[in-house]
Formats: sequence, C-alpha cells, structure tokens
Amino acid sequence: MPKNDSRFRYGTANFPGRHLLINKSLIKEMVELAKVSRGDTVIDIGAGTGALTFPLAGQAGTVIAIENDPASVQKLTSKMKEKNNINIKLVDVLQYKLPKSPFCVVANMPFSITTPIFEKFLGDPSLRMQRAVFITEKGAAKRFTAVPVINPMILAWRMWYDIRLVRTVLPNNFSPPPGVASAVVTVFKKNNPMLPPHHRRQFTDLASHALHYPYVPFVEAIGEVFTPPQIAKLAKELKIERNQAICTLHEQQWGQLFLAMLRHVPSYRWPKARKRKGRR
Repeated sequence: MPKNDSRFRYGTANFPGRHLLINKSLIKEMVELAKVSRGDTVIDIGAGTGALTFPLAGQAGTVIAIENDPASVQKLTSKMKEKNNINIKLVDVLQYKLPKSPFCVVANMPFSITTPIFEKFLGDPSLRMQRAVFITEKGAAKRFTAVPVINPMILAWRMWYDIRLVRTVLPNNFSPPPGVASAVVTVFKKNNPMLPPHHRRQFTDLASHALHYPYVPFVEAIGEVFTPPQIAKLAKELKIERNQAICTLHEQQWGQLFLAMLRHVPSYRWPKARKRKGRR
C-alpha cells in the first residue's frame, strides 16, 4: 500500500491505530449526549462495521456513515438489512464535502488525525454543524478545552463553539485497547457568538499575531496593532492589567479586542497570520 494512501496515514483497515468501540453503555451515552432526534442528520466518522451507526440510525432521521476502508464498508452494507436511513460514504473524511443543511456528528475518531478533523468541522463557523460528541485521545481533549488558550486555531474554534471534556474513557471500552487514555468531548455551536462567521479569518490573524508568544504581556502582544492610548483604554474596558499575559484573556475579552480593532484600527495595520514555531 502506498504511503500516501489515507488508510496508511491514519490507521484503518489492518493497520494499527483503529480502536473499535465495544461498550454499548458508552455508545448509548454518546447518542444521548448528542440529543439525537428524528429531525437530525448525523455524521458518523470512521463508522467501521456500525457500532455507532446502527444505534444512531434508530434515533436520527439520516445517518451518514463515513468509512474509508472498503472491507469495513462491505461488512457495514451487509448488516444494513431493513435500515434505509443510513447513507454510506466510502471516502477519506478529510476529503468529504460536508452537508449544506444542518447536521450533527457522533464519532469515535481516528486519534492520529484528531486535530485535522476538528479543524474541518469547526474551522469554518459558517458550516451548519450544530453539535457533536466525539471520543478523542485525552491529550487532545485537554488541549482543546485548556485554560489559558495558547493556540490561535483552538481559540478560534472556541469563539463559535462550546467545547467540553465530559469524562475519561478507559482502554477496556475498545478493541483493541488503545495505549493512551481517551475522553468524551462535546461540541455545541453557540447561539449568540460575539463575532459573525465571516470574520473568522481576520480574527485568526489577530489571534495568531498576539499569541505568537502567548505569555508576553498584553501591552506587548498587541503593541503593533493598537496605539498606546488605545491599549490603555482597552485594558480598562477589558478589566485586565497591562502586563497580564495575553493568553489569559477569555473568549469574551478576545471578542471585545477584535471588535475594537475593526472599529478603531485602520485595516492596513490589521495583522496577517504568521507561522508559529514549535507548536501545532
């Protein structure tokens, strides 16, 4: 198998990295956390042979089962029988074109591509994903929900979505058991986000600029964007100290900071994204 094959890259088919859910109580819990109803279209990422697919089909209007291993798709198809609300897609999830109508996601994710999957589903807040329940590697779950936020991509997700680490999942819930801890993570789209979706790129540019060195003082992190009088006024409005680390701002303060930039800073001074060293 060539190394550019997606099954080789993130561990499906007969390659290590895939850990199938075997705990029916956990599966039921995930479906309940997602609040799945007959009006929902639900995406199951890495459907395998249907551990989540079939319970979801019993609750949802439509289930889109995404699976990139032909052998698993064949087994899943053979088990469908009278189920007519399951739509199987033999495709790499990172190449799948997401629905334009509202949908939710319930999935036991391939751990090795957790961040790319999150970016695909949360990276564009104009997408119609309403909520999601994921099982992820626990280290990733902790990064996505950590305080303070030091990663601009994760900060951008959290401007439009509430991300919560619900609980740890022990290895014996899978076959074969993974060598790392897992966690249940919920994602709910915010009803009234501070920023409209079309500002996502500009917000991420500001966050990338300010968090390039996440523990520098607030006054230093935004000194190239705002004037000293503007910074003094912002510190007062945000109720923070001028020398407070920029990463300690919470989502609402970041929203206020961004809106202040739009209103009071000429567009030629708005920061452009730059690559960060040493972190993904």
